[in-house]
Amino acid sequence: MRIRWSACHAAWIAATLVLAADPVRAADPAASEDEAAVKYRQKLMSAIGGDMGAIGDILKYGLPFPQNVAVHAQNLARSASLIPSAFERRVVSGPTDAQPLVWEKHDVFLDKAKKLEEEASKLAKLGGSADPAALGKQVKAVGDACGGCHEDFRKPKEESYKRQAGGGA
Repeated sequence: MRIRWSACHAAWIAATLVLAADPVRAADPAASEDEAAVKYRQKLMSAIGGDMGAIGDILKYGLPFPQNVAVHAQNLARSASLIPSAFERRVVSGPTDAQPLVWEKHDVFLDKAKKLEEEASKLAKLGGSADPAALGKQVKAVGDACGGCHEDFRKPKEESYKRQAGGGA
């Protein structure tokens, strides 16, 4: 006799295996949801940092990838648009660098995320512009948008969860 598997059966089995393999998740779903939320937003912010770093390297080292600046800027704008949902869940304990101020002044935080999205979109429109001055000016505007949020809403490097765990800056 041949058993027919549906996507629903496969998903149910996968979920059962995940829960069986992670008794903490099964015992305390809220804690695992907090952990998952933090991991997601850290990955999102790492993606933003990666795109900013790539743009910086292209410009700093004169790499022959001016068209890639537009792609990285588009990625930045898309990622910035995800920041509001990534910070819906208030998690300020554990391995996170988010300050409680993110939720205490959530409207200001969201405005700053929107500003990053707008500045990154402007950079994407410049793309591989032949005008290095305009490109440099807009990259600075994107960097200022990132940094402006970090100043208020991210723990200082001395208090970083990475540093506390022995992972450096």
